[in-house]
Amino acid sequence: MITAKNVDLTSCDRELVQYPEAIQPHGAMLTVDEQTNLVMHASANCGEFIGKEPAAVLGQNIASVLGPAWRALPHTLHRMPLDTGPVNVARESFLGTERGFNLFAHRCSGLILLELERASEAASRDVSNLYSVVRADIARLQQTKNLKEFFDLAVERIRTFTGYDRVMAYRFDHDGSGHVTAESRRDDLEAYLGLHYPATDIPAPARRLFGLSWIRHLPDVSYVPVPLLAMKSPLVIGPVDMSFAILRSVSVMYTGYLKNMGVHSSMVMPLMKEGKLWGLISAMHHSGPRHITHETRMAAEFLAHTLSLLMSAKEDAEIFGQITAMKATSDRLVQMLGQEADLTKALRAADTLQLLAAQVEADGVAVASEDDVTAIGKTPSEPAIRDLVGWLAGQDLPLFATDRLPSLYPPATQFAAVASGVLAIRVSAQLPDFVLWFRPEQVEVVQWAGNPRKPVEIDEGDGMLRLRPRNSFELWKESVRNRSTAWRDIEKDAVFRLAESIGDIVLERAKKIERISRELDAARGEFSGYADAASYELKEHLRGIQHLTTALRRRQGEQLDEEGRQQVVTILKLTHRMDSLVDALLERSKLGKADIAFAQVDLDEVVDSVLLQLRRALSDHQVEVRRPTPLGTADCNRDWVMEVFSNLIANAIAYNDKSERWIEIGCEPGSPATYYVRDNGIGIANTDQQLIFQMFRRLDDREPPHGSAGIGLPLARKIVERHRGRIWVESQLGEGSTFYFTLGAGKAQGHGAGHHGPAS
Repeated sequence: MITAKNVDLTSCDRELVQYPEAIQPHGAMLTVDEQTNLVMHASANCGEFIGKEPAAVLGQNIASVLGPAWRALPHTLHRMPLDTGPVNVARESFLGTERGFNLFAHRCSGLILLELERASEAASRDVSNLYSVVRADIARLQQTKNLKEFFDLAVERIRTFTGYDRVMAYRFDHDGSGHVTAESRRDDLEAYLGLHYPATDIPAPARRLFGLSWIRHLPDVSYVPVPLLAMKSPLVIGPVDMSFAILRSVSVMYTGYLKNMGVHSSMVMPLMKEGKLWGLISAMHHSGPRHITHETRMAAEFLAHTLSLLMSAKEDAEIFGQITAMKATSDRLVQMLGQEADLTKALRAADTLQLLAAQVEADGVAVASEDDVTAIGKTPSEPAIRDLVGWLAGQDLPLFATDRLPSLYPPATQFAAVASGVLAIRVSAQLPDFVLWFRPEQVEVVQWAGNPRKPVEIDEGDGMLRLRPRNSFELWKESVRNRSTAWRDIEKDAVFRLAESIGDIVLERAKKIERISRELDAARGEFSGYADAASYELKEHLRGIQHLTTALRRRQGEQLDEEGRQQVVTILKLTHRMDSLVDALLERSKLGKADIAFAQVDLDEVVDSVLLQLRRALSDHQVEVRRPTPLGTADCNRDWVMEVFSNLIANAIAYNDKSERWIEIGCEPGSPATYYVRDNGIGIANTDQQLIFQMFRRLDDREPPHGSAGIGLPLARKIVERHRGRIWVESQLGEGSTFYFTLGAGKAQGHGAGHHGPAS
């Protein structure tokens, strides 16, 4: 129960307005039990309409109550579709009455509710003319270009044929409040156009009832309710549900509200869209009570149906145009991104950002992760965006949208002027990037019809506790801050579909990479098998050639002339080089197949071992070795990293034509550390720096170091890539070279992670 202690604005939402146990006095009501055809309820004024008082009606068969002419009524009612609202059953006069009546019937909770209302003779004569007027009005409404023009014309035409002083189109917002979007009024009346009304002005029960009937008519706001009397019988259980009833007595809060607005009569028609209450057409009469005949109400009801259909179609057409434009932008984005190899880089390209900015209405857009931000337009600072992305990542949502970010994320108060509204999507579960659209604070001055937070006033004048409707409807302005214009559903749907499309691209590429990787592994294994077999076969033949040539020189050397002896020497050199080439191929094949074991390795000790192996070459070429910084340790494979240093140092020894030769081996700190081997040798031309990492490419005619066949640097590159590092060279021709390399996440094995340095 609502008491003085718990009554508040939510009491309106708890009021059972569908069970008033009374009706309006311009008609009468009878209820009939469907099983027995007995009259279960009768309004206290039924004598005025059917010539019989309630005592003579209650408990009687409906056919006997209405007279012999109505014997077939029960059978007729059982066959009619009465579950969705009142149907005009007949127009009739009753014994003991002087005027004709319209009889309406509908079914509810096992009862047939019969409602009688006085008929108008003049209205019957004007029906055909009214039909022509409404048909012409509908034709004009169909030709309107947009919703504003549509509703402006609708309220003007409804006011014309109903004769009300004011007709308004009222649209509900998502929170139950609403505002007047169109108005036609008598010139001397105060304008309500543009005013907002809090949700408590039309509470939830009232909104539910408005959605059930196409017209609600209150001829006289100051009416005195007529009680609905019940038969004294166990068959009567609880009050009658009058949700669909034409004559239902309305809430005293509603009549008090209308009186405070100076309204004497009202008629309300719902605007429905997809089965939900979208808004209302509200007609008000200020100059006195006004009863609208059944025929005119029928025309208004038909128009309400048509208005809802046309309104939905026009709004959908506007929305469809916007959806089509957004889809076209999404398609261009997906097509553009699908053609780029590096999706993360492509998302940050200028053309992509421009299309993203055109996707929805926003003042700024950013593609961001917690480490990288690219933005255009009006956005928060890069550090603020990175922090926001970190917070969004913790929300674990595929889409985030709000028009009041500071209320959810307090740090946003600092940049509310540019980003009170945020719409964000995570590009893909496989990528760290978010796309964020920003809307600025929209300082809105809402014009309320009176204070939206009206104080609670309790009326106990009739011994009952109820809320007293507010008295003041003077303009009440309220400033709303830290909020942007709201994101529409079609905008959220568009960016969500965009994220799905980008995710599909990422997934398709991942599948393609996996398939190519499997094919490469298979091809690599097959190639390695061929290389092994061919290498062993070649080595056998080379050993035979070398053995025969050596034997020839030993047995026939004295008999050969000088040219023959030189040819023998050349053959031996060529076989030796071919043997080195085959060994290099085997090493390269072994590196591609082997699983590398990683450990923490002392790189200074590795360099010591390499220098020990090359001590004779260093001594013969009089090369000074410089080691300005310790190399420290690294997670790597010792033998393979030793091979890298060996190749780089051996090349630095061999390719140096200076009188004073030196090699510097060091480390530049970083994450990861960069190791280098520097020399003052012959150097490498810029055009050749990419070639030296290719198989069998040698840029100098001198004898290669330690029998090399031009595979040392490609082998070093492969080793570094197996360590997820990179290798490159910086050099000036004639001034020396510096070879740099890094060692990445050593524990991650694979057949190469790609080369990202200058020498790819």
